[in-house]
Amino acid sequence: MSVSLRFKTTVFATATVLTCVAGAGQQKPTIFVYGDSNTFGWVYEPKTQIVSRLPVDETWPYFMNRELGNKYHLEVDALGGRTTDVDEPESPGSGKIPGETYNGLTTLPAALSANMPVDLVIVMLGSNDLKAGHHRGPKEIAQGLVNLTNCIKSGEWQRRTAYKPPRVLIVLPPELDGDNTPYGDFFAGALAKTKAWGPVIEKAVRAAGAEYFDGGAVVGMPDQPDKVHLSAHEHELLGKAVAGKVREMMAR
Repeated sequence: MSVSLRFKTTVFATATVLTCVAGAGQQKPTIFVYGDSNTFGWVYEPKTQIVSRLPVDETWPYFMNRELGNKYHLEVDALGGRTTDVDEPESPGSGKIPGETYNGLTTLPAALSANMPVDLVIVMLGSNDLKAGHHRGPKEIAQGLVNLTNCIKSGEWQRRTAYKPPRVLIVLPPELDGDNTPYGDFFAGALAKTKAWGPVIEKAVRAAGAEYFDGGAVVGMPDQPDKVHLSAHEHELLGKAVAGKVREMMAR
């Protein structure tokens, strides 16, 4: 082999390696979804009181990502019982979990840091703030979502990096008829609050710099037997609808 040919071969091989390394370093934009049981895919059987879960890829974030052509790296952090920024006096979820860890604002910075870099954070929370014991109405729930938005946009959880703070999309949960569930008076009075909360929350989160999407307008009242949690079909409807909003946001 001539010197010239060996040189050309070496240059080609080096270029190929560098291209592969560069390609390996490239990453899809990341969408991080932060939610409660209606993002988790919670299934509750009232007769047995047993909790189970929809297949993960049949929950709304995964329908959303497929609708977006799987162009995004998706991370989901969903906990049944999670509030916007309220501690729970006792474990209301699937088992024994410290009450303070249901506070979405408490656990959010660590969750964001664990998944950075993040390009878009989608939050669907507020339903568990409706528990009668929290004594919260639309204004207080809106402020909880503003607090989450401020936490995300401040970027304090990633201040030792060069990453930009992610964009924020708040998805309004569905209406909840708290007087017609198998959970007693757990969500008593929630229906009137959820019928009024949309405009209050939209105004507050937009003022904080988040975008807003009315998920309740897509799915209506939850269709599982407990009238609190989304059915598989409703997860599909919601995921595809949120995808349209995300597509519009990311095109700007």
